[in-house]
Amino acid sequence: MQFLLYCICGGIGVSTDYLVYYASLHFGLWYQYANVLGYGCGTVVSFFLNRVITFGTTNRTAQRFALFVMVAAVGFTASAVMLWVLVAQLSVDATIAKLLTLPVVVAIQFLLNRSITFRDAGTAR
Repeated sequence: MQFLLYCICGGIGVSTDYLVYYASLHFGLWYQYANVLGYGCGTVVSFFLNRVITFGTTNRTAQRFALFVMVAAVGFTASAVMLWVLVAQLSVDATIAKLLTLPVVVAIQFLLNRSITFRDAGTAR
């Protein structure tokens, strides 16, 4: 159940990420810069939704946000490397490449957030 809630809340964050990424590409930004903008926006949205809905926490918000950002840095690094391989090495269109990276990043971040950021949060509602 917790993973399902994470996917729903994360889906909103991922949608934010992809929409900002796509718009940034449309306005001529390099795909890696667009990834930074999109990923940052999606991370903030995802944190606030997951904090309350998925993991049911309202305490230690600043500390949890810092941990969430550190986990996001791991996910971002994976995303940036996969994008580089797909776009620069395999010539995959940047808009498609981003979509291909998302399932891997979601899985990595769920596991890390559950075990690090929200480890004492108990079970989902």
